[in-house]
Amino acid sequence: MYDFNLDEVSDWIARRGAKRVAVQLPEGLKLYALDIMNDLEERTGADILLVADPCYGACDFPTDFRRFAEALVQFGHAEMSSLRVSDDVFFVEVYADVDPLPLMEEALEKLGEKVGLITTVQHIKLLPIIKQWLEENGKVVMINEGDARVAHPGQVLGCNVSPAFSLADKVDNFLYIGSGDFHPLAVSIETSKPVIVVDPLNREVRDVGDLTDRVLRQRHGAIVLGSEAKTFAILICTKPGQMRLAVARSLREKLESRGRKGFLVAMDRFDPDSLIALKVDAYVSTACPRLAIDDYLRYKKPILTPVELEIAIGLREWNEYRFDSILG
Repeated sequence: MYDFNLDEVSDWIARRGAKRVAVQLPEGLKLYALDIMNDLEERTGADILLVADPCYGACDFPTDFRRFAEALVQFGHAEMSSLRVSDDVFFVEVYADVDPLPLMEEALEKLGEKVGLITTVQHIKLLPIIKQWLEENGKVVMINEGDARVAHPGQVLGCNVSPAFSLADKVDNFLYIGSGDFHPLAVSIETSKPVIVVDPLNREVRDVGDLTDRVLRQRHGAIVLGSEAKTFAILICTKPGQMRLAVARSLREKLESRGRKGFLVAMDRFDPDSLIALKVDAYVSTACPRLAIDDYLRYKKPILTPVELEIAIGLREWNEYRFDSILG
């Protein structure tokens, strides 16, 4: 189902003369890890080691991998040009071999006249095919470039939907090609436009409108609880591409301006159990926005994004709610 581009990976390892190579995959691709490792070992003669920690994006790779390997291959994500990554890290875009066209008739009925087309890197090669099909069926289709954090036109990340945001006032709705809900949810929140999902892996078409309403209600509840908090742990992620120290310091100043207290807390991987000992009323995550939204129920105290904190302490109105983006 997936093309892991192992010929190119093998050539890259051989050119470097690397004898110890670490590989990393996102959770959805990890079931292929052992086959990939075996294949690369046979092709290159190198010792291949799997970094089994969860991986959520090109910004999420172990900066200390040189302790146990000479090179790192991360599968499944496009390199972010806004990150300064050394040449001993190789990002491999993995493409899904699926056909979304059998689902397009159902999606067509849900779309307006002007459609913004978006996806993740696994399906990026499908966008020209889908664009042509939609245009042949009477739609005006737009695909925009994002900022420096985004590698391809039409590609959205869990932390950055700039290709969609730049089209928000030009389209009736968005068509997202891919699996999962977080990316289309982020587009729905950030653009306030309907998002239709064509999921070629699970063979379904769905609207994320109900999910968006449910999540916004949850976030409103978190903000209400956060508005009563006096002390906050401002969580800073040490991963490359997620560290927003300047944002964290700015939030601490904003809290102090409102008579509240903020403490800067750095973590590589956020874990609510590691925060239990901290005597604070609430948390603010400056890392990937998924951590505050997806993992909200794991925390015994409210966890907010920077935008949500501003609403909670009265620096922003609820109608100014924005999806917390990490921009390039």
